[in-house]
Amino acid sequence: MKKLLIFFLLVSKVIIAQNIPVSSDDKILNLGEKYYYPIISQDGKKIAFTTQNFKGLYVFDFKTKKIIQVSDKSGVGYKPVFSDDSKNIYYRSNEYVGIKKYSTIFGYNLKNDTKSVIGKRSRDMLPPKVINNILVYEEGGNIKTKQISKMERNSPEPLIYTYIENQKIVVFKNGVKTILTPKGAGNYIWPELSPDKTKLLFTFAGHGTFICDLKGNILADIGYLNASKWLNNNWVIGMKDHDNGDVFTESDIYAVGINGNETVQLTNTVDEIEMYPDCSADGTKIVYHTLDGNIHLMTVNYK
Repeated sequence: MKKLLIFFLLVSKVIIAQNIPVSSDDKILNLGEKYYYPIISQDGKKIAFTTQNFKGLYVFDFKTKKIIQVSDKSGVGYKPVFSDDSKNIYYRSNEYVGIKKYSTIFGYNLKNDTKSVIGKRSRDMLPPKVINNILVYEEGGNIKTKQISKMERNSPEPLIYTYIENQKIVVFKNGVKTILTPKGAGNYIWPELSPDKTKLLFTFAGHGTFICDLKGNILADIGYLNASKWLNNNWVIGMKDHDNGDVFTESDIYAVGINGNETVQLTNTVDEIEMYPDCSADGTKIVYHTLDGNIHLMTVNYK
């Protein structure tokens, strides 16, 4: 049975930034709890979020103004993904047998309140991805794909996605796996394909964030920008966070042009630490959390 919670719209603020006007920035949940790591559905009408340690998965629907508790299990809030039609959400659930971790991929229909098992219980399973209405997941070390609805594919682009394996970037295109280390040996994190699937955004730990082509040729140096995502084919967003070696002391959300020469600060507060942004498919909505557990929805326009 789904658990429904009431939605509250709280503080609204407006910031005008060069090239990317921010028309609103609203704190959207006031439930007496702390929530983190929001993601927004393809249509921009739902957000999913979790707790600080990824225990539990929740979805807020802007139309019904209700929150559905999808799962209360540990780890399920780590990198869930909406279907292209935004009617379903897919996530990885973990269980431990001794010191060994086993994972299962689940699907949850947000309209019918039904859960289904997608990927069989397996070791070392990656979080699922949705590409052109195809669910991609790992099962027993093998990549599996599943057409998840009758909805037509949104793009003629090939089935291509990226992930991290042994601290290196993997690009998987039409069944062919390519390992990339564009900046040489080191620790690669947060790989993201551009919406047109021609460029790759990634962070090289300790060195900054970069854009390369699908062969690993560096196209741009974005500078310091963590947890970065594509806003559209011309802009990326991320956080510029700082700490004292123990706790975060400041962080704001920024947008950077793909040439690395244009930078726009999207948040600028003295009393909040804004982190881990995600954006809608059309690039007009950005969600993020603050260090104290508030979730915000920002509406932007860009040139």
